[in-house]
Amino acid sequence: MKTNLFETAFFNFKSKTVHILSYVFLILVLISCNKTTEKTTVAEPVPVASSETVQATPANPPSNFKHATAMVNGVNIHYVIGGKGEPLVLVHGFGQNWYMWNRLLPELSKHFTVIAPDLRGVGESDKPEGGYDKKNMAKDIHELVKKLGYNSVNFAGHDIGLMVAYAYAAQYGNEVKKLALMDALLPGIEPVWSQVSASAWWFGFFAWPASGDIVKGKEKEFLTNFWPMVGHVKDPFTAEETAEFVRAYAVKDGAKSSFKWFGAFPQDGKDNLVFAKTKLKMPLLAMGGEYFAAAFLKEHSKLVAENVSESKIAGSGHWLVQENTAQVQKDLLAFFLAK
Repeated sequence: MKTNLFETAFFNFKSKTVHILSYVFLILVLISCNKTTEKTTVAEPVPVASSETVQATPANPPSNFKHATAMVNGVNIHYVIGGKGEPLVLVHGFGQNWYMWNRLLPELSKHFTVIAPDLRGVGESDKPEGGYDKKNMAKDIHELVKKLGYNSVNFAGHDIGLMVAYAYAAQYGNEVKKLALMDALLPGIEPVWSQVSASAWWFGFFAWPASGDIVKGKEKEFLTNFWPMVGHVKDPFTAEETAEFVRAYAVKDGAKSSFKWFGAFPQDGKDNLVFAKTKLKMPLLAMGGEYFAAAFLKEHSKLVAENVSESKIAGSGHWLVQENTAQVQKDLLAFFLAK
């Protein structure tokens, strides 16, 4: 893969990121200066730490879905489940929770039993002190799948969910029929990993132990300033989506624990180098946004998998499902339903 191909996809955000970055850091400095006067409030039934008005209860999925929680791998994992047919696991990434898939659930559930969990560290799932390496987070999902009675699944993961999806397929390859990796990259897999790590300032900030305390109480300001940095379509989230995502990270220790996903990247890199010694055999769809990962994700995926196809989501930045819902739905269905 040529370096200038990556630069076309990633560094087109550079001037925008620098401008927004200065604004975000100003907010963070002000937050830090005001920490001594901030009070922590707890709202029932969902604890919320925020000075803003935050949605108090979780959003609901379509009527043919239900909320549920399972104790797996030593933690409670919240998920929504619905539909009929073969199981399809959908795993979200940073800045979102299970609700990122809500627009797709009605159609996907006509063809699959859809399982959309909250990763450990966010929303209604537990937020333990450790266990945030993607190898272990994949184990969370694997034990959930087993508890639900399934021996094999189709699997799609976006952003951090892409990393969990890969770790799942690398460990339990015989139990994954098809795998969709959506608009991110794999720690430790070069050359893209080093190129992104050198430019994505948030990787370092999120991994910093103090970052959770700085953002606490200002999750709305933080997320609404972060989302545009890697997006392309202006205001792609509905008011309902924004409220749910903010709520999921404003629950007690939500933002702080989700940042641990990034703190685990060094270990993830080590694990991925071991995983990559054996390439994945199942069909893999590399789905990237035109203005983000599409330029490199297919070649990046070929470094760890043998049977790679591609979907370039037109007009989209990182938030694929919201920025071009129709094409994401069409391409996911075409991939997972193909014989």
